[in-house]
Amino acid sequence: MSIWQWIKSLRAITFNPWVRYILLTLYYLAIVAGLIILYGKGDFSTPPFVYQGF
Repeated sequence: MSIWQWIKSLRAITFNPWVRYILLTLYYLAIVAGLIILYGKGDFSTPPFVYQGF
């Protein structure tokens, strides 16, 4: 299969509304999971003020 046939078949799949809905849902869930991994430690305290010593 050539690359152009792959591209045409991928476009045909992604133009299907159900497949597009599922792919977008997985994409947004991956973003939310990434944010939970980054900020899920629960430490939301602010850093100390820089100029406290002055």
